[in-house]
Amino acid sequence: MAGVGGVLGVALAWGLRFTDVDVYHREALAFWAGGHRLPTEYPILAMVPFSLTLPPAGIDYAWVFSFGMAALFLVGWIAVARMAGRRAGIAYVVYLLVGGFGVILSRYDLVPALVTVAAIAAAERKRWPIAYVLLGLGVFLKIYPGVLLPVFLIQQMRSGTPPPRAAMSAMWFGLTVAAGVAASIALAGPGWLGPVRFAIERPVQVESVPATVLSLASLLGWPATFDHTFNSFNITGPGDRAVSALFSALFVIGSLFVLYRQATGRLTLRQACLACLCLLLATSKVLSTQYLIWVLPLVAMELELDPVWILICLLTTLIFPGLYFLTALIDQAPEATATAYSWPLLIAIGTRNALLVAATFRTLSGSADRDVDRRAHLTELVQHLVHRVR
Repeated sequence: MAGVGGVLGVALAWGLRFTDVDVYHREALAFWAGGHRLPTEYPILAMVPFSLTLPPAGIDYAWVFSFGMAALFLVGWIAVARMAGRRAGIAYVVYLLVGGFGVILSRYDLVPALVTVAAIAAAERKRWPIAYVLLGLGVFLKIYPGVLLPVFLIQQMRSGTPPPRAAMSAMWFGLTVAAGVAASIALAGPGWLGPVRFAIERPVQVESVPATVLSLASLLGWPATFDHTFNSFNITGPGDRAVSALFSALFVIGSLFVLYRQATGRLTLRQACLACLCLLLATSKVLSTQYLIWVLPLVAMELELDPVWILICLLTTLIFPGLYFLTALIDQAPEATATAYSWPLLIAIGTRNALLVAATFRTLSGSADRDVDRRAHLTELVQHLVHRVR
């Protein structure tokens, strides 16, 4: 526990230097000061964690937000350990402190990540209304949990629920999303689609797998261009949107494959959710450091400590904040002086992304039978040890 506290302290001190908390603070002020203006980049429920940046006068809002995320981190640790065992809890701590170093306490992505874990826990207990409501709430925190809706539907039908009844249960998701849309329209009018429009219009971000493809293409003469727009560092050039569209198509194809394997009993609920989220990360045109937080709790629950994912986490932290800082890829002046990407940065990103793609393929080829066999073997081993002790 002391070691965890020490790493959290270092992450806190570092994270507050390169933080989105100032952005959250401005968005919260704009919303609660009377205008009820919704964020441009984030859905409506993001205002809940953003409101942590509005403490009483005299208290530093950045520290309050970070301590709030630290408390949530500890709650997640307990939840993962209860759901998947002590080893999974240890893996959760290692992954998030290593892969999320510099962002775990200064971004709010742990909130939708743990809401998604809670939705999965409810689904495993066949509490479908709660599961669908939580999934809907996740959509209005960060949008991405919506990709798990068909996974939940298939799981419910595989658990013995007739399709019409499963569809009725999924109405809880629809009602939750409808309520969020209605509230957004009431507050923002035509601007309620701002977060979706923002996501669609963003260029290819430098840390994404599509950006790695474009970087490799630049070695063959493709005219890559440094770009700093949409609050991120990007790679643009002729055909970049076509590459992004190709990866979107790969996500759809990969998701259909995951759903087929789940429907035929080859993937468990957790495995299917993990596969879909890994696919999303590996094919998205944006892969900011904090996005890794979305999938790490599930990785811990399903794979425990895994060498490939440990390397992914280490390289992610090398990229940000490490190489971002060393190469001046920082949003705030006066550090923001970079006008091009260094090759060490691009090589680190390419290596990390190659490992992420490999890890994604492994999740696609996972087996529910192997998962059951592994758990049965562990249970048998524990029983044998207990018998010998007696």
